Amino acid sequence: MKRRLTMAVSALLAGLALAGISSCNGSEDKNFLEKMFDIEARSSKNAPPSTVKELKDGISRYGGEVDKTVKSMEKIAMYWRLLAVKYMERGLFGDAYDAALVALRHYPQSSGLYYVAGMSAAYLSKAASAETGVASRASWLAASEGSYKRAIEFDARNTKALYGLAVLYTFELGDHESALAPLEAYLAIGKKDVDALFVYARALYGSGRLQDAADAYDRVIATTTIDSKKQQAAENKKRILDELYGK
Repeated sequence: MKRRLTMAVSALLAGLALAGISSCNGSEDKNFLEKMFDIEARSSKNAPPSTVKELKDGISRYGGEVDKTVKSMEKIAMYWRLLAVKYMERGLFGDAYDAALVALRHYPQSSGLYYVAGMSAAYLSKAASAETGVASRASWLAASEGSYKRAIEFDARNTKALYGLAVLYTFELGDHESALAPLEAYLAIGKKDVDALFVYARALYGSGRLQDAADAYDRVIATTTIDSKKQQAAENKKRILDELYGK
């Protein structure tokens, strides 16, 4: 028992040293710690257990409760994650954004949750324009941009986040140049996504790359099987070529 007590004292001394506690030295430390680990003295003060046996008994008693708590928290985390997705799917973007933030406390590296937050914030920026003006709209747009970027940081192939960020830059922020990188990354994966090609052509045009934009509309014409989209791409290409070379 004395050997166990000595080992416990040594362990606590090491812990105190790591924590930067060094108010006493030598025999004073030993006497103080021996008093702290005196079973009767600690019991009379309702202090925590000190012996190895008591500690093991405590672990055995409360370990199961800890496991139950962890499992419960895992279920709660999954609940918030699913709730965020369901809210977004139903167009309840304010609730989706709030649920995503709660879920991110449990899954701080979830690319999917950052996408939900980004998409929801983008939609909330539209409502903010009507409610509180430009400053609030800018805040939501910044939140959307940051969330999309985090989603891509954790998963470079998150096509939804890549596309969402590109649309945000092109149609909401008017930053066509910044839209090009996520669009090119997206199109490297989804080469035949006609809608993304339209956005790409728009971003190229907005960046002043008119011939590249015309070429992008050629890709639309060659890819889509929908006549109305072929016609729209052809008309856009003609306008660009007229602008470049005159009628």
